[in-house]
Amino acid sequence: MSEALISALRPLLPKGLALAACDPAAEAKGLWPIETAAIARAVPARRREFAAGRRATRAAMAILGLPPTAIAMAPDRAPLWPQGVTGTISHSAGTCMALVGLSEHWAGLGLDLEPALPLPEDILTTICTPTERAALAQDPSGLLSRRLFCAKEATYKAQYAQSRRLLSFHDLEITFDGSHRFSAQLQIACPPFARATRFAGHSLQAGDMLAALVTLPRL
Repeated sequence: MSEALISALRPLLPKGLALAACDPAAEAKGLWPIETAAIARAVPARRREFAAGRRATRAAMAILGLPPTAIAMAPDRAPLWPQGVTGTISHSAGTCMALVGLSEHWAGLGLDLEPALPLPEDILTTICTPTERAALAQDPSGLLSRRLFCAKEATYKAQYAQSRRLLSFHDLEITFDGSHRFSAQLQIACPPFARATRFAGHSLQAGDMLAALVTLPRL
C-alpha cells in the first residue's frame, strides 16, 4: 500500500521535498539513543510506529543528501527537527510516511493518512462546521467526512510549525474544488496567521487509503 500512496503523492510534491515510507508493523529498530529514551515507557505498538517514523524520516533526508541524525521528541511530542530541516510524519494502518524539506524554503509541511472509510456519525458535529455538514448531504460516496478530517489534520500539522498552537476542528473550514485540491480557511486568528487565512492542499485516494498534503513555502 505504501508504494501506491507514494506513487500517487510524488507528482504532487513541489521540487525540493522528499517522501519516504516504512512499515509500522516491523521491529522497532534503527533508533538513536535519544529516540529510544523518548519512548522507553511506550507500548510495543507505539514503539514500532515511532521507529518506523524515524526510519522514514532519515530515508527522506538521505534523498535530499542530508546526513542521518537523531529526530528527538519535543515536550509537546512533536518531532524536534534538526537545524535547517522541517518535515511531517504520518502513521496509518500498514504504513508510515515522512515528508522532509529544508526550512530555508519551507515554513511548514503537513501530511495525513487515513483509511478510506466514513467517519462515525456520532463525531461529525465535533469534526465538521455547519457548512461542512451541509456539504456531506451532497456526498454519495460517504467519504467526504473522512476527507475533511484528513485535510484538517494535514493543515494543523503544517501551520503548527509556525504557530505552535493546537487548533480545534472548527477552527478550520475545508472547501474542495471538485478535483484533488482543497482550501482550508482559518476561522480564528492564529498568529502569525490572520483570521480567514487560506491554506492550499491536495487530497487523494490510493486504494483503501486517503492522503492529504499541505506545503507552506517560506515567504
